[in-house]
Amino acid sequence: MMRTRIGLIKPLMLPVLACIIISATRAPLPVHARYKGAPKTIAHDFLDIEKGLGVVGDQYPALNALIAKATAKIAVQKSYTTEQAIGILHSIDSLLRGEGYTFGKNLLLGRGLERKTIDCDNYCALYIAIAEVLMVPIVPVYAPNHSFIRFCFDDGSYVNWETTQGESRPDSYYVKELGIPEASILAGVYMKTLSRKEFIAVEYNNVGAYLMTDGKYAAALPYFNTAVKLYPLFSSAYHNRGSSLYAIKRPDEALADLLRANELDPSRPGTHNTLGDLYLDRKDLGRALGEFNASIKLDPTNYVPYNSIAIIMNLQGDKLKARSWLKKSREIKARYGK
Repeated sequence: MMRTRIGLIKPLMLPVLACIIISATRAPLPVHARYKGAPKTIAHDFLDIEKGLGVVGDQYPALNALIAKATAKIAVQKSYTTEQAIGILHSIDSLLRGEGYTFGKNLLLGRGLERKTIDCDNYCALYIAIAEVLMVPIVPVYAPNHSFIRFCFDDGSYVNWETTQGESRPDSYYVKELGIPEASILAGVYMKTLSRKEFIAVEYNNVGAYLMTDGKYAAALPYFNTAVKLYPLFSSAYHNRGSSLYAIKRPDEALADLLRANELDPSRPGTHNTLGDLYLDRKDLGRALGEFNASIKLDPTNYVPYNSIAIIMNLQGDKLKARSWLKKSREIKARYGK
């Protein structure tokens, strides 16, 4: 397994590769010294943030037990070879799989622990919680709508680990698979190691998104406010806050947030679509049309912007084009269901 070294990769990635190194020499903890909830980890912080959101039961004991099993299973040391690092990552993956955890759509860690269905952010939180107790140099990385982790080495190199697959992946994998714009990487929006504070912001964004799915847009706003305060380059949080503001009819504030989201990440089709809606409401048909076309270019499987363009054509008096775009919208919806 090859490491990625700061000095050996393209300049595109140079601004975003700093790894936080935490080293320790320690064997697996004996049974009497196994973890019982202290020190508190980032996963405990996630559960604290989620309090009152309908998670059934107390998930702290389940988290503590999981970390305790990791401390009994994983031997740590002062420094690591690539093979030793991969071994630790495989051990955590094996532990989670053995406990019945599977990847699935889920915004809240508490519900993930309860149902044993966890998303990428939940996976990363559990890996990092274990790493914090064992003092292993594992840190989070954020990509568009996705988190993964890095195991950092003393010389500044690292190995990426895709927690949802239990495999190592190079930077190029994420850039290609997620279509990450070069400008967003150079600006430090994506593919950079997150600080603990910035990863906490990811959790605040997730809680806000959870409230959005329940139609609680005003209640979601404080979570997005905290997310952008902790992580000022967090495109997703600006997008979500802007969308929530639009939903509660605060269009001027919504426009400012969505423009900022688009500046940070011009590859998000949903941002373009909501910007199109805002411009359409303002009867700025030219800008609206441009945003809907941009949304379609990025995601041709979503029927909504096709339908919106049909509305624009109708407003412009072009009935033939309006019917054509409406037909296309229905075809896309029938084919993809979005």
